[in-house]
Amino acid sequence: MADEVIQKRLKIIADLEHELSKLKGDLEDALMDDPNYGKLLEEEEETKKAKKEKKDRIMSTAVIKGYQEELKEKLQELKETREILSQELVDYYKENGTLEVVDADGNVKRMKFSVKLVS
Repeated sequence: MADEVIQKRLKIIADLEHELSKLKGDLEDALMDDPNYGKLLEEEEETKKAKKEKKDRIMSTAVIKGYQEELKEKLQELKETREILSQELVDYYKENGTLEVVDADGNVKRMKFSVKLVS
């Protein structure tokens, strides 16, 4: 029973994704048929190129590069710490059987589990 329900839901999702893909293609075709849209894309590309050149000049300074590297390191550290906390919360749930935990400030936090299918 549960397998059938899951397979049915996966089929619905696949069908919706297919419909969305077709609609996006139809929209893109309609836009490409409009002569004003092509002109707009060209102007947009020129603006992007000019913006990128200006940004690259600004971002190439040593001070900015230092901040970028530090930011990248902190983001990686935050990602790793969140992954560790996630595993610790799973272990905590297995040991204690509760979905609630008290933080350092005395606030009660409730766990929320999320599951994704991967191929």
